[in-house]
Amino acid sequence: MAFYPVAFEYSDEVFAFETENLRLAVLKKSAYRKVLDYVVRNREFHKKFSQPHPDSYFTAASQKYYIDCEVRDYKYGKLIPLWISRKDQRDEIIGRVSFFNIAMGGMMLAQIGYHLDEKCQGQGIMTEAVKGACEIVFENLNLHRIEAFILPENQRSIDLIRRCGFVYEGTRYSYMNIDGKFRDHETFYLLRG
Repeated sequence: MAFYPVAFEYSDEVFAFETENLRLAVLKKSAYRKVLDYVVRNREFHKKFSQPHPDSYFTAASQKYYIDCEVRDYKYGKLIPLWISRKDQRDEIIGRVSFFNIAMGGMMLAQIGYHLDEKCQGQGIMTEAVKGACEIVFENLNLHRIEAFILPENQRSIDLIRRCGFVYEGTRYSYMNIDGKFRDHETFYLLRG
């Protein structure tokens, strides 16, 4: 995987780029406090749309471990975990966009997931982050397709992904364990333009 940073200057980042208002970065373990603050602060808010996490997930030790795993997977081309901050407030994480299940060869695709701080909803932040992240991934990995899977009742996320140019494809049945139950998801895709 060959990513070249657009704006790279901080020691707690492996890779970073900026959009008009945001900084998206693959973080090192030294940034765990920012990540921990974000996941703890949004624990209840994200619960209804997220995979289940044990209490131990919301600890410094777990976040250090997960960040280490993410950096390793990033270096092996398996994951692109982009933590979002405002350019002028990079000490506070306000969301994440990640690309996973990256398939090269004949497929040239990745799946996208994202979440945003409760206090940042409805400000256009995630639209800017998703558009910028998709552009960087298409350019740097030469992907053909990005897929998104969204709970049917998550209308805010469906509206977001459509604003970003994704097209509805159908339903993926019993796709992911969300809040303790395997749930159907609506499938969307974006092709390289």
